[in-house]
Amino acid sequence: MLNPREQAILIWFVILILYALSQKNVRSTIPPLIKSLLKLMCHPIFMITIIYIVTIFLVMYLGRIIKVNIVKDYIVWIFSALFPLIHKVATEYSEISTRKIFFKTFKFSVIPLFIVNEYTLSIWAEIFIVPILFLIGALLVIAETDEKYEPVKKILNTLLIIIGLIFLTTAIKGFLANLHDASKIEFWLKMCIDFIGITLHIPLLILIKALSFGEQILIRTNITSRLDKIRAVIFIIYKCKLSKQLLLRILKSYEIRQINTIQDLKDALQRGF
Repeated sequence: MLNPREQAILIWFVILILYALSQKNVRSTIPPLIKSLLKLMCHPIFMITIIYIVTIFLVMYLGRIIKVNIVKDYIVWIFSALFPLIHKVATEYSEISTRKIFFKTFKFSVIPLFIVNEYTLSIWAEIFIVPILFLIGALLVIAETDEKYEPVKKILNTLLIIIGLIFLTTAIKGFLANLHDASKIEFWLKMCIDFIGITLHIPLLILIKALSFGEQILIRTNITSRLDKIRAVIFIIYKCKLSKQLLLRILKSYEIRQINTIQDLKDALQRGF
């Protein structure tokens, strides 16, 4: 079940979507948007991602590692944390470190953040505060663009501190009033959803990083057949054994632009770029 804050966010999201759909110029963008989404869904990286996520979910659910009341938190984590991470890894494949992503997840701040998000204000208070927080966030982004907005920035940060203290006080009171929740396994599973999720999906992030390298390498070759491209990516990952240094060396090599067939690629990898 959604807590009051999640309900408030969902309500405002639905209102925003309905308002957007009421605008003719927005409705006209829906067909090309759907077409783009369908094209994205046919991308090998997207298909591998969905297959992996669904497989992990089914294993945990059928193995009773997560129960029905944890499913919502896991789905929210996938959309709010995993998908942005996947995008980051896929676009910053040459710089990002999956090892750092893994270890950054293990931080003490997860505990107070969980409590603040678990024990919230009433639904009406949350409905009132959510758009205010969004407005403050948008104004802060604008305030960062020019030093003349510094006084405004200080006021907005003060407001954020006040709202944060209200959230924290409410959360502590809620936690103390429901201290028995800590005796339930669901409480700890929900608190550790980041740890569990990242641990189970690190192999996926590593694979996406390698696939992104392989895709960029293939763009620089003259291989055109879709089947050959798939074979080439598999061969590159197998030969490089996920070595970032070797993949970068291949990516930057001028010789890669002279490869026309799978055999050319195999020969080049055999010689070493």
